[in-house]
Amino acid sequence: MLSKSSHPINSVTVSKSSAISKKAQPEYVACDVCRLSPICSPVNIGGHSYDFTGKMVNRRHYFKKGERVFQQGQPATLIYAISAGSLKLIADVKASERVIDFRISGELVDICSLNEGVHSYSAQALEDTYLCEIAKDTLNDIASQIPQVQGRLMKVVSQELSNIQQSAMLLHGNVGSEEKIAAFILNLAWRYLNSGYPCREFRLTMTRTDIADFLGLSKETVIRLFKKLQQNSLIKIEGKNLIIPSIEELQKFVGIELI
Repeated sequence: MLSKSSHPINSVTVSKSSAISKKAQPEYVACDVCRLSPICSPVNIGGHSYDFTGKMVNRRHYFKKGERVFQQGQPATLIYAISAGSLKLIADVKASERVIDFRISGELVDICSLNEGVHSYSAQALEDTYLCEIAKDTLNDIASQIPQVQGRLMKVVSQELSNIQQSAMLLHGNVGSEEKIAAFILNLAWRYLNSGYPCREFRLTMTRTDIADFLGLSKETVIRLFKKLQQNSLIKIEGKNLIIPSIEELQKFVGIELI
C-alpha cells in the first residue's frame, strides 16, 4: 500500500472502514480481469520477478453511496480501478450537471487524466464502492525507468480508449429510442462479462433518471421502454436485478453481436 505520507488516511476514513467491516463483504472483481492487472502484475527483469504493487496501489479505498470520488476541475493525482461497486460520471455542461457515463467493477476511471492535470468530469458512487488507487507520479516514475511497465501502461490506455469508443458508437448511433435502451443493456452485459461477472443477470445500480440523462431521453420514455422490452420478453426486471432471457435475441434486436 502507499505510505501514509503519500496518501493520508484521516480518522473519518478509518471509522468508515471499521463500520463497513461488520457488513457482508462485497463481491470484489478478480484481480486478473481488472483493467489495472497488466500494470499491477510482477515484471520479469534479468530472470528475476519484481512486484511493484505495494509501492503503487492503495487497495479497496471505500466510498459510500452518493459520495463524490473526485470533482471536475480538481487536480488529478490518482488513477482509479473499481474493485467493487459502480460509479456515475458527471460533467458540468452549460451550467448544469449531466451524466456522461457509468463505470462498473473491474473498470478504470479517468485513465485519460494521465495526460491532463485536472479531472475533466466528476465521479460519484452509485452504491457502496471500493476503489484501488494508483498515484500517477509513482506510476510515471516506475514506467520511465522500466520499459515493460511503460509498455503495459500504454496498452492499458489504448484498450480503455478503444472500449470507450466502442460503447459510444453503440449507444449514441442513429437508432430509435427503444433500440438505444436495448443497446444500453447489451453494452452493460458485455462489460460485466469482460469484468468476469455473469452477463445475463446483473444489478442496475443507476436510476432511470440517470439513464435518461445519459442517453438523452426523458425519464418517462425510459420507464415506458423498459416496460415494453419486458413485455416483449427481451428483458425481465426483478427489483434492481435485470435478467436477459436470451442474449442472442437481444443482440438480434439491437443488430450488433457483442457477446
